[in-house]
Amino acid sequence: MNKNRIPVTILTGFLGAGKTTLLNNLIKKYPETKFAIIENEFGDIGIDNELVVDVDGGIFEMSNGCICCSLNGELVQTLQNLVDSEKHFDHLIVETTGIAEPDGVAAAFVTDPAIQSRFRLDATICLVDAHHVEDILEDREEAKRQITFADYILLNKASEVADTYISKVENILRKVNSFATIEHCDYGNIATNLLELNAYEVHQLEKKLDKAHTDQHHEHDCDEHCDHDHDHHHHHDHDGHHHGHHAHNDIVTQSFIISEPLDMLKFRHWLNVLLMIQGKHLYRVKGIMNFMYQDQKCIVQSVKQMCVFTAGSDWEETEERKTKIVFIGKHLRRDILEKQLNNCLFEKNTTL
Repeated sequence: MNKNRIPVTILTGFLGAGKTTLLNNLIKKYPETKFAIIENEFGDIGIDNELVVDVDGGIFEMSNGCICCSLNGELVQTLQNLVDSEKHFDHLIVETTGIAEPDGVAAAFVTDPAIQSRFRLDATICLVDAHHVEDILEDREEAKRQITFADYILLNKASEVADTYISKVENILRKVNSFATIEHCDYGNIATNLLELNAYEVHQLEKKLDKAHTDQHHEHDCDEHCDHDHDHHHHHDHDGHHHGHHAHNDIVTQSFIISEPLDMLKFRHWLNVLLMIQGKHLYRVKGIMNFMYQDQKCIVQSVKQMCVFTAGSDWEETEERKTKIVFIGKHLRRDILEKQLNNCLFEKNTTL
């Protein structure tokens, strides 16, 4: 794999959340970085026309060294045009409009080998207007998808609402996505370097999987064998249904840690079928898998209704080999997922 792949940030969020402001801030904050920006609809960007120096085949060159193009047609084709234009850039930002689903954008970077050889997905950032989180999650299915798919959630205009409300909103967001780091900002000003989040690297993923598991089981002081304990159902049902009418409460996170090795073929087949049948309700799957006969950790993630497997680092000799996997979606029943995962365990004595 090409070591010099260009890092890619996907920027999502609803109209009015402040994406253009954030984008302009990033461009100002990192003047040494030459950005390429792909916009879903060119009218949205609010690019300063004075900055446009040259238009070549739908690619706009800016006096601040950035290049922009609008997404007319397939993302894969647009990326190809960028590469073919031979214009130099260090970082690609794909800004999706309010209603685009980010998993469709991410799919291009993780499933197309030609693009994978040139680009590396760094993170998906979702910008959320602190005032409107609840309403948007209640009304809009695509908002749930944006938030569940994010690696990093920025709560914009945070200082305009009360601290108690911010805490409430953070709790809602954590229920919808136990993975993402949540940060506050005002008008897109942020201290963290959003260009180097490395959300897809193994060690980052492991930290997040551990955190998701801890969050899920924080009410029960027990070891992981109590995954089989029925208390969990009540815990989740309580999270989900008993809170009344809020639509976002039907989203649950189910996380598992499995000590026995899994059978790669069985697991692959099961997950493909699951995504095919339940893809609409299964927003996100992420895991680090311990497969029999594999010396490397295997990273699995769902993108659109596909699963993508990538090889991670080798298992250390001293490390306990365990599968850590998280499912985020609507009305996910823990008992069924657990039973199906158990069916994917490697059986030593199977005769072919």
